[in-house]
Amino acid sequence: MLSRKIFAVAFVVMSFSCIQPVFALSLFGGADKEPVKPSSVQPVAVTNNIPSPAQPVAGDTPVRGSVSGQSLINQLLRLPIPESVYFCDEPVPLNFEDSYERLDYELVSILGSPVATTLWFKRAPRYFPLIEAIIQEMGLPSDLKYVALIESDLRASAVSTAGAVGPWQFMLPTANFCGLNKNGWCDDRMHWERATRAALKHLSDLKNSLGSWALALAAYNAGQGRVAKALEEQGAYDFYSLRLARETERYVFRAIAAKLVMENPSWFGIDLTGARLYRPEAVSSVSVNIPVVSVSVAGMAKAVGVSYRRFLELNPWITARELPRGTYEILVPAGREGLLKDFVSGLTARLPAVQEASSSLSLGPSVAVASTSAPAGVRHHVVKKGDTLSSIAREYGVSVEDIREWNKLSSNTPIQPGQRLLLRR
Repeated sequence: MLSRKIFAVAFVVMSFSCIQPVFALSLFGGADKEPVKPSSVQPVAVTNNIPSPAQPVAGDTPVRGSVSGQSLINQLLRLPIPESVYFCDEPVPLNFEDSYERLDYELVSILGSPVATTLWFKRAPRYFPLIEAIIQEMGLPSDLKYVALIESDLRASAVSTAGAVGPWQFMLPTANFCGLNKNGWCDDRMHWERATRAALKHLSDLKNSLGSWALALAAYNAGQGRVAKALEEQGAYDFYSLRLARETERYVFRAIAAKLVMENPSWFGIDLTGARLYRPEAVSSVSVNIPVVSVSVAGMAKAVGVSYRRFLELNPWITARELPRGTYEILVPAGREGLLKDFVSGLTARLPAVQEASSSLSLGPSVAVASTSAPAGVRHHVVKKGDTLSSIAREYGVSVEDIREWNKLSSNTPIQPGQRLLLRR
């Protein structure tokens, strides 16, 4: 019996020694440092039974050079929260019911997950500038960039278990509603600029409809109908007093917590001095018109001197190995715009031979070809499954309004597979 007890004690000691390094990998700058609390940040006053964050206690700091498995927990127990917090220029009512604890919970969740939070800091310098520029152009609050951060960790290729895609995690019906296109060769949900513009416009519309940015974020997560119904049924007027699904209740506070951490890393002991961050890439956008039936994406990558994998990283919205005829905005490394234009020009030069070869093949209804009986400057497109007026307009470099005018289509007239649309040059 005594030998079993000795073995059990030894096993516990060995197990604890194995887990210590995990705590040592926190974002707080090492186990021998207490979290930094700037003098300008004051704990929330004790009102409505809200506890003040505890001050560091003598003896909590491990001996320099040692590794304490309790250091991360000790620091998470003392996270500083300022007296007043704003998100999208709206005050967060920390003294209302359990709002303080809900924010504290998300801070603990974020800072207790060092790998994910580290990648936030690494990716933000690369992707935030584009989002911030569009936000400024649209005249919206800069805090909205944190929606993309918590949605996808700033990954264009992010796909949720529910099927949401892209940096702003659009479900397909919402993407279609917001004007984003998805077909056999592209998915705008993974296009940084298009998805960002669509998401910001959607958030702005939700705010105008529901009255606050907090409710807009809740509706972005759960759907406007659910939030509006909950407001009516519960007789509530704001997000903070509203009972919603737990995921949605956490969603808004997670965005607020992300802002606090990203904008004030030193408050939480995060030292970015010398950090290896992912800087913006030097790229240029090239508008190209593909004149042939389809072009190999690998061929375009080779033309600009990058791998196929790298080309898709720059253009994550491309989902097929070939792009059909149409006009596209392609990102290439800066200084290589001419290489892609030369590649496409070479296709144009070979176009008569390609068209002659294509005319002897049965291309099927899924490929748009010029009508042999159409007058000069006129062509026809056979609508295929999944086509929209927006995708057809983009393919041919024309506007949706032009297609409607040329084919006498009203704004609510749907197009059907097999339908022939007249297009003019």
